[in-house]
Amino acid sequence: MSWNLLSRNTGEYGDSFTQTNPTKKKKLLIIIIVLGVLVSVPILATLRNRPDKYTQSATEAARKETPNAEVKDVRVAGGFAVATVSDPTAKSQIRSGNMTIFRVNEDGSMTQIASGNAFTPLDLLGLGIPLATQAELMGKSLDQTVQNLAGSCGYNGGDAPGYSGFDGSFDPDNWQIDSGTLSNLLQVLTATISNKNANVEPNEKIVCVTAGKNNSKAATDMKTYISTFTIELQFIQSSGEITTHTLTFAIGPNYYQNYTLDGQKLTYTPN
Repeated sequence: MSWNLLSRNTGEYGDSFTQTNPTKKKKLLIIIIVLGVLVSVPILATLRNRPDKYTQSATEAARKETPNAEVKDVRVAGGFAVATVSDPTAKSQIRSGNMTIFRVNEDGSMTQIASGNAFTPLDLLGLGIPLATQAELMGKSLDQTVQNLAGSCGYNGGDAPGYSGFDGSFDPDNWQIDSGTLSNLLQVLTATISNKNANVEPNEKIVCVTAGKNNSKAATDMKTYISTFTIELQFIQSSGEITTHTLTFAIGPNYYQNYTLDGQKLTYTPN
């Protein structure tokens, strides 16, 4: 009988122990969780308020131009970055924020290269930013970016391309193309490119031709009085592919005119 009592008491003791232990474990677990929360909340708050590395780099670069600059909405792609930069102390447009373009350096730092209300795809091409990179930076598809570029270049569809930059100044000495010569020049280019566009796939059509200052030059033969001008062109296809070409045109006495593209003579028939 005593053996049974001992066995029962031992059993009761064992039951009591197994019932109490989980409760203690639960209390201990709750205490650990509470302590973990108390410790992690300020850490998380600090991390959340700390700008990421791109925002830090953009802020450092922006403050070299604008000491009180604040930077947000940073996007990075293809070695470039775009962000909204504002100056709460300013009274100009930048107070509410400007779109700002940065070049991302190999060490992760940035260099501000442009700032303004907005940039067209042509503007960004001028800054050396390829169309595919522009699409990523602006959160658009490549097709949308090319369409925007075609619009800003004056392309109206069909086989005739749009043009940009021909009415600007060129190096050396900032020479310009007079209106009569420009009209003839664009007629020659339009005829040549339209013929090519008519025989290619839609994504290979040249939708925009831009003229830049790179490698431009002008020279006059003092014996013949024929002036020859050289301009570097970019042909932009509807696929976004860009190719570089060299255009020369010469004008002289007795209505002399001569046009070449990549060394090949272009035919011109006056209207």
